[in-house]
Amino acid sequence: MLQLLIIKEKLQKFYQRYVHVLNPLFRFFAGFITFFAVNRVIGYNPVLNKTYIEIAASCVSMVFPFQVLLFMASVYIVLQILYISKYLALATGIILAVIYFLYVRFLPKHGFVIMAMPILYAFNIPYALPILMGIASTPISIIPIGFGILIYFLIENVISVISISTEDSITLYNMVVQQLFSEEQFYVTVIVFAIVTVIVYIIRNTVMKYSFEIAVFSGSISMIILFLITNYMLDSSIDIVKLTMSVLVSTILVYIVQFFRLSLNYAGTENLQFEDEEYYYYVRAVPKTNISATSKKVKHFNAHHVNNDEEPADGTEVKAEPEHDFDFKVSLDKEDFEDIKED
Repeated sequence: MLQLLIIKEKLQKFYQRYVHVLNPLFRFFAGFITFFAVNRVIGYNPVLNKTYIEIAASCVSMVFPFQVLLFMASVYIVLQILYISKYLALATGIILAVIYFLYVRFLPKHGFVIMAMPILYAFNIPYALPILMGIASTPISIIPIGFGILIYFLIENVISVISISTEDSITLYNMVVQQLFSEEQFYVTVIVFAIVTVIVYIIRNTVMKYSFEIAVFSGSISMIILFLITNYMLDSSIDIVKLTMSVLVSTILVYIVQFFRLSLNYAGTENLQFEDEEYYYYVRAVPKTNISATSKKVKHFNAHHVNNDEEPADGTEVKAEPEHDFDFKVSLDKEDFEDIKED
């Protein structure tokens, strides 16, 4: 555990030192993962299904704010669908435009959540997002999570309709809309993710030790139980093993994110009480776990050998000095060097 904390501290210092370089790189990797996932899920347009196109689009998104990446991803999805059906591309574009201009434009931070949901679905770990939002955000994050689920199921229905239809007409749009809003799994997923987000949020705000860790574990268990109950009530088939493994991987991912986001030292918890003219306060303070690797400098001291048998050319006498034959090392901390300089 100590080594993990040291690694965390080093990574944080490294990020603070090179933040101006790392932020564009993060945007590049986010863009590449986004376009890569779109190509693997849809991938109808052979021109866009090229690695160099994904890299070029990621380079463009690297120099712009994140909401531009969300806009580019929406255009990318529409262009992929346009290769098959102009009506479905138009319908998809309208829905994405409404979400972008009426919501993401005013709350750009929620764009992360909306875009992350379809991507996590592509990697089969969508269950990480509601748990993570319950840990790091507020229940208002249910709204962008719902929009992300909507986009995912919209794309899935577009793919399903294209696979069974041989004509391009306005009826394709009607089929997609009817299939989307009549799909029970869509509503089940939105409800379950909303409940899990609220459960995790409530537990992590309770006054008890390891509330964050307990909240993550409770969210994972609640996720499995709720999906099993709803699928039993709707009499639909579900792969329990696949669901459990996906939730387990999502939970591990959230634990890693939470460890690097916030690590608390519950052993140093203090309960404080103070008052002012109007209130009497009870405060529970939990310190963050911060540890730095001790930096040491090693100095090598080697003795000089003096030959007392040699005499100078002018005949003057030389005071004999004892010969020293030793070799030692001294390890000093950074604080020791500072104390020496002050003396």
